[in-house]
Amino acid sequence: MGNLYIGLLHYPMRNRRGEIVTTSMTSMDVHDIARSARTYGVANYYVITPMKTQREIARRLRGYWTEDERKRENSNRGEALELVLVLDKLEESILDIVDREEKDPLLVGTSAREFSVPQITYEEGREKIEEGPRPVYLLFGTGWGMSDQLIEGLDYLLPPIEGYGDFNHLSVRAAVAITLDRLRGEY
Repeated sequence: MGNLYIGLLHYPMRNRRGEIVTTSMTSMDVHDIARSARTYGVANYYVITPMKTQREIARRLRGYWTEDERKRENSNRGEALELVLVLDKLEESILDIVDREEKDPLLVGTSAREFSVPQITYEEGREKIEEGPRPVYLLFGTGWGMSDQLIEGLDYLLPPIEGYGDFNHLSVRAAVAITLDRLRGEY
């Protein structure tokens, strides 16, 4: 089985007007996505933001659960937060994966918009993780989604998560959990 990595990107993201921005990191995203990552056997979870203050907050949050709280309460949440690596650029995370795996990862994302990037089903994504020779790196955008240029650099796109009815605005942590379950859950 190949290794699976996830990255939560805060730049280059689109805002509601389509402008390229840096989005805000939230402590809930760091914490909750780490728990989902640990549940579904993710090798590492990269929180990527160019903002130094946000990286410091993410590192303090990680440290709280992996050091302070674990010692006081014998908490297993630290086990999940140990997967978190905080970086300022996507390229750094890709290099980290290459260093660990000695192979370039397949870059996989999601988008509700149309792109020339090949689409794969969740079943095909599962096969690439379980049987493929390369690690799979799932990238998740924040705000109103990843920039077009970033998406065009991906190897594959998974289908968007479709809900019931016409309202479709999941939190990124919910989208990550659903995606991981579809790719790694037992049925």
